[in-house]
Order: sequence, then C-alpha cells, then structure tokens
Amino acid sequence: MRKINTECCVLGAGPAGLAAALELSKKGIKDIVIVEKNSIVGGLSRTEIRDNYRFDVGPHRFFTKNKEINALWHNTLGKDFIPVERLTRIYYKNKFFNYPIKAGDVVTKLGPVELFHAMASFALAKLKPKTEENTFEEWISNRFGTKLFNTFFKTYTEKVWGIPCNEIGAEWAAQRIKGLDIIEVIKNSFGTRSQKKIKTLVDQFDYPLLGAGQMYEAWADKIHAAGAEILLSTSVKKFNLKDSAIASVICVTPSGEEVEIIANQYFSSIPLTHFFKLTDGFSDEKINRAVNALYYRDHITVDLLIDEINVFPDQWIYIHSPEVKMARIANYNNFSKKMVNHENKTALSVEYFAFQTEELWKTSDNDLIELAKDELKFMGLADREKVVKAWVVRETESYPTYYLGFKEHYETLKNEIGKFTNLYPVGRGGMYKYNNQDHSIMSGLLAARNYLTKGEDPYNLWDINEDAEYHESAARENKTS
Repeated sequence: MRKINTECCVLGAGPAGLAAALELSKKGIKDIVIVEKNSIVGGLSRTEIRDNYRFDVGPHRFFTKNKEINALWHNTLGKDFIPVERLTRIYYKNKFFNYPIKAGDVVTKLGPVELFHAMASFALAKLKPKTEENTFEEWISNRFGTKLFNTFFKTYTEKVWGIPCNEIGAEWAAQRIKGLDIIEVIKNSFGTRSQKKIKTLVDQFDYPLLGAGQMYEAWADKIHAAGAEILLSTSVKKFNLKDSAIASVICVTPSGEEVEIIANQYFSSIPLTHFFKLTDGFSDEKINRAVNALYYRDHITVDLLIDEINVFPDQWIYIHSPEVKMARIANYNNFSKKMVNHENKTALSVEYFAFQTEELWKTSDNDLIELAKDELKFMGLADREKVVKAWVVRETESYPTYYLGFKEHYETLKNEIGKFTNLYPVGRGGMYKYNNQDHSIMSGLLAARNYLTKGEDPYNLWDINEDAEYHESAARENKTS
C-alpha cells in the first residue's frame, strides 16, 4: 500500500473542502492532499460538460450577505462573474405563478374561489395561530394559512424530501425562510417600499460565465499551483483511529490502488454518517443508533439538449403539480449564454429527488430520460422530438433530512465527532446541515483558521447558519471589499 504523509488532508473538493484548502495555501501551507470521489471538482456545485454544453448539478445562484465571501467570488473570476436578473416561477395547476409572488399575478391566476379560501385561511391563521410549531406544516400554516401552504409549499417540499410535511421538523422552515412575512411579500408584490428586507426575494444574483463549477475549478488551480495534490475519482474506504485522533485514511484510486494518507489534520465534507460507518471501534449503541437513524435525500438530474431557443425565460421553475414527478427545472441559457456552444440550442436540467431504495432511483437512465421528455411535453415546455441529446447524473447524500426527531441523533454524532483532536467536519454533508454555498465556504474558511491557530479553535463551525438572516437578503452587497 502506497503511503502519503502530509500536513493536511481535505476529504471532498466541493465548496467547503476547497475553501479550507484555499485558506491554508494562502497562509503558506503547501503540504496538502485533497481527495475527491468525482472526476471533477466542485461537489454538488460542479459543472458537467457534455459535448461542450454545460450543465450544473441543479441550478446554483451566487448570493451572500457576507462581504468576505462576496469579495472572494469576485476577485477569483473578475469579469467572468456576471450579474443575472432573476426570473423564477412556480408551476401549479397548469399555470405559472411568479416567484417572488406578485399580488396581481396570484389574483388573476388563482381564481376567485381559491383566492377567497387563501384569504380566509390566512385570516384564520392570524386570529387563531397554533401555539406550537413542531413541524414544517405548522410553521408555514401559522404564517400563510393552510390554503397557501397547500398551494405553494406542500407538494414541492414533499417531492424534495420524500416525507409528509407534517413529519418534517420546523427547523427546516426556520432555517430556510425565517423572516419571510406574508404582509411584507404583499407589499413587495405591489412595489411598496418597506424597511424590512425579505430574505428570499432576491431579484439579482451573480453567476460564473462558464457555470457554477468554474469558481471551484479556479480555486483548485490556485491550490494545485501552490503545491497541493488533488486525487480525483478517489474514494474513502476507511478511517483508522488512535485514541481520540485519526491516525490515517485509506483511499482507493481509479486504478483500484489503495493509498494510506497520514496527516496532522483532516478536513472532512463526506457525509457525517459515512464517517462513522467507515470507522471501526464504535461500540456505543447510542452512536450506532444515531448513524442508522440519520439519512440523506438523493438527487437525480436529467440533462437535456433541446434543439430550440427561448424554451422558457426563467432560470429555474419550481414544479408544485403532483401530476409530474419532477421537482424543478433549470434553463442554463438564462444563466449564461456561454453554457451552450450553439446559439440555436438550449441546455435544460430536470431534477428528481429519491431515496436509493425507491423505484425512481432504480429506474434506468434511458427510462428517466423518457420520463423527463414526457413531463416536459405534459407541461407544454418542450416537444419530445426537440430533445437531441440527454444525460443522467445521480448524486447520493445530497440533502440532510430534517425529519421530526432527527435532532437528538444529530446532536449525538455532532458531539462525538467533536471529540476528535485532528478533524474538522465541514460543508453540507460533513456537518449534516442544509447549507448554501456561502455557508459551506465559510465552514471551510473558519475550519482552516481554527487549524492555523494551533488548537485554539476560536470559531464554532456549528454556529454557521444558525441565524437564517445570514441566508439571503433582498439587497446585494458591494462586489469587493
């Protein structure tokens, strides 16, 4: 077995892992080994290139209230980091509703009967709110009423998570859409000025000219140029422990060769539960129960090349109709014209969510492509014969699931992994936290800074994104600082 001795080992070349490596290399640490299971960097934010057409693994926008991260993005790509005017809609009952919602649009398309029910249920929620908000359904219904919950939240959320909304913890809503007040939404829809910034109503974001992955490819180039080694298409097989530290990590290269990496410090963005599954020596039944109890939602992207332009004007559309299985669809022509190498073609991605035990996940690539074609036709977005090429990307452990009761098991693993003296979990998977890119990046940056202080650990990584107001803002920050 080949052995590699290094100062720092980074497991996962997504936003969090690369941010950690970038910060370390900036501070003069050259002895870094990065392990990535995919053939390209970027993790869930990578850009797949198919016949010179570019597809992200689901749509990504670059938006943050953090000035440091905003400056880092702009300084990395410069003119290749472009502003994009956002257009997103909700597809519901064969109609497209603007999102952020606009009062006139809702009044026109929802119809008088449904509109009356929406207003009545909203009034009832305000007059008689539920005293406890344990579930996603209760949290949303208390603020919007049950009718708007069923119209604009329920179906899409259950497609994404695979469990009923009354089994999803309120933590999910509090983290993602805290501060989204219906009165403020209505004011915004009429163009009324408000002193309150609504987090999810961002009307402009930034985007790399060649796809989200361009940012992380640029970081990887800088890190590699500074002396780091990046092992692509390499998976983690086992963690070896010694007392309260990681002694080494066994990895498997594309050729099947096993490599043992021995480092002073490890930064891990691999799924939190996988860390424990790949580690011998945990006899504590509580830990094993927590490992088996926590689970992630898996993600399927069907990338389609359409022989047509102007398929639809949105960057992405949320699919709230139960008649189709897709949850979201993105048009990369509307992110950047450079995503396609021909002016008469369109790059679309259709997203499905599933668990690996479900039939949808087990469906063949060809059948998934046919399903996507059928559903696009059903929605009136694209004819089947317009699809000239198609590809399928499957990503496991994409979304940590915030089901009712998850928190006890999450705290168990969080506390246990915190006992290791030479390991920092980072990112969405490593911390079992539904982070956006900026939160994942911050976890990597702060983990690196903790290491650079030689054990003082001034930053609590678990506090990142605890205040959901950090998530988004209706106003963009200055481009550089």
